[in-house]
Amino acid sequence: MFINRDKEKNFLRRKLSSKRSELLIIYGRRRVGKTFLLEHVIKNGLFFTADLSGSVPLMNRFLNEIKELINLPESLKINSWEEFFSFLDMAINTRKINTVVIDEFQYIPYKDDSFLSIFQRWWDKNFSKKDVKFILCGSYSGMIEKIALSQNSPIYGRRTGQYKILPMNFEDSVKFFNFDSKQDYVLAYSVTDGVPLYLLEFSKYTNFFDALKEKILTPGEFLVEEGKFLTLEEFKKDPSNYFSILTAIANGKTTPNEIANESGMEYKSIGTYLSRLLELELIKKEQPFSLKKAKKKAFYYINDEYLRFYFRYIYPHQEMIYRGLGSKLLEKIKTTLSQHVSFTFEKISKQYFEKHTGIEKAGRWWGAGNEIDIVGVKDNTLYVGECKWTNKKIDGKILNSLKRKIPYLLKDLEYEPVKIIYYLFSKNGFEGLKESDDVKLITLDNIIH
Repeated sequence: MFINRDKEKNFLRRKLSSKRSELLIIYGRRRVGKTFLLEHVIKNGLFFTADLSGSVPLMNRFLNEIKELINLPESLKINSWEEFFSFLDMAINTRKINTVVIDEFQYIPYKDDSFLSIFQRWWDKNFSKKDVKFILCGSYSGMIEKIALSQNSPIYGRRTGQYKILPMNFEDSVKFFNFDSKQDYVLAYSVTDGVPLYLLEFSKYTNFFDALKEKILTPGEFLVEEGKFLTLEEFKKDPSNYFSILTAIANGKTTPNEIANESGMEYKSIGTYLSRLLELELIKKEQPFSLKKAKKKAFYYINDEYLRFYFRYIYPHQEMIYRGLGSKLLEKIKTTLSQHVSFTFEKISKQYFEKHTGIEKAGRWWGAGNEIDIVGVKDNTLYVGECKWTNKKIDGKILNSLKRKIPYLLKDLEYEPVKIIYYLFSKNGFEGLKESDDVKLITLDNIIH
């Protein structure tokens, strides 16, 4: 199943059809569909996949992929990246391949810091002159940005393009689903995010709780252990502290002090762990919306709906799943699920808001004891939004409450708009309110078509 990704496909096809050599960096979180996208678009390519093996075993595994192309003996072994690139150069000269993909390439310089310098020399002297397309594809965006996109990288200035592959937005994710209830679409997104592999797991169900029970609360299903796999590979030396921190954040602890207290760690060491989690984009740091550089203390959130669900509900209760108590755990989850999903609904609402207002930068704002879910500014107009994932319908009280917060917001932003437009997002509709030029009433029917 290949849904959307039109922008990504068009970018790759344009680069692959150019009349010059290309060095592309494709990156994004694990499971987001990078490799599937490349395999779908590239028809005449050589794919290498790196891992945490040592350099010599890895380069020999790569060499096995090209031995037949250039008639090398099966028994041939090499001991340096220089040798590997010389044989790769010979393979490219055969013209049997025009694209080379190194997947999960971040692992190579992680284990061997000479790799990128050697590759840079081969690029400058050989590959850049041969109308060949090189694609370095990797997970963990912070790491990729440091080793391939920063000014300190040996290949800085050589790349001819880069593309960060993001999880699908809600509008595209719902195309995987076939639920009877529109609320179930939101519930499912709160567990799968926009990750195609996870979305497929839920695609055959008409009821969310059936899907949750069978695909996440049942022993042997891969989503039971996926959260551990995604994080443990990066934190093999010290997993317990990272897991404690992620569990604390998943349970609503958002400041370093709260996270330290909840996880049982010393406050002075928490910053180092948070920095590492930020680098891997497993968490995000959010400051209140500002028209200037934000100065207020940041809050921390898990940057992924599945991991947020996993560390709140699965990791602390895995024993229940493996003892066959999935039904009992499901009832436990239901007691706080609305709280979990309210953050997801805010995320979905923000996506809708940005698309329909054309605002590029929108975010939450808090200050002076007030909080507004969505704030954005465009063309002397202030846009504000409130999101309610509750069984109650939104009425005039909610709108008036939002209006009372505006003076505090404007004082903080040091901004005087010509016009203010209010967006209200409701799980269960509205009563006593009518839509107008400056009040937009958005239901699930508006968001899910």
